[in-house]
Amino acid sequence: MARTRPTIPELAAPAASATRGQMGRDVYESIRSAILDCTFLPGMALSEQAVSDGLQVSRAPVREAFRQLATEGLLETLPQRGTFVARLSRAKIADAIFVREAIECRAAALAAAAPLAQRRTLEKIVSRQAKASAQKDYATHLSADEEFHHQILVLAGHPHAWTPLRLARTGMNRIRHLAIPVVGSNRIAIDHHRVIVQAILDGDGAVASEAMRVHIQSPLIFLDAIAQRCPQYFEAD
Repeated sequence: MARTRPTIPELAAPAASATRGQMGRDVYESIRSAILDCTFLPGMALSEQAVSDGLQVSRAPVREAFRQLATEGLLETLPQRGTFVARLSRAKIADAIFVREAIECRAAALAAAAPLAQRRTLEKIVSRQAKASAQKDYATHLSADEEFHHQILVLAGHPHAWTPLRLARTGMNRIRHLAIPVVGSNRIAIDHHRVIVQAILDGDGAVASEAMRVHIQSPLIFLDAIAQRCPQYFEAD
């Protein structure tokens, strides 16, 4: 595969006054965002030099970001070939759904018992997500999606469960982004979120848990449509 010089996303380069630690975090988040929103497409070849040039930083924080993203399964390094954005894997997506169901279905049930005033915060998040989606601001739409799922963990009393959940969501986020133009996954997600919110507001943990399960499994419906249009994005599982 020929090495491709990537297009760096329109994110501000780290400030010259940023500490080394903050610069490293900014570089990591910039590259991670570019992978999750598919600016860097599955299978795309990346080079430390091209990314560091684009972000106007040295290669050291880019190298560390590459290492961390490889640990998360978003990048892969092949000996004698280079570093590539990881392709999508049906098996890994199935594993992510398994992890998400175990955490989020239980969290939705527990969130239904939180104080009502706190539960209502979910309505505001979904409203903001729907507005962004209507304006085709999909970056904000997906950011609100993350906030929604994180807030449910907060309501459930388990905010620290976000760390393993965020890792499980990484590959799912790419599927969701690719599915927006293919099957309108943004509208489907908002409809699902509204059902989940209503069950949580009603204090019905069982319905909230089942609605969350339906939502989490929805990317399985999108996979075939995406694979048919873009088979090069997938591993041969």
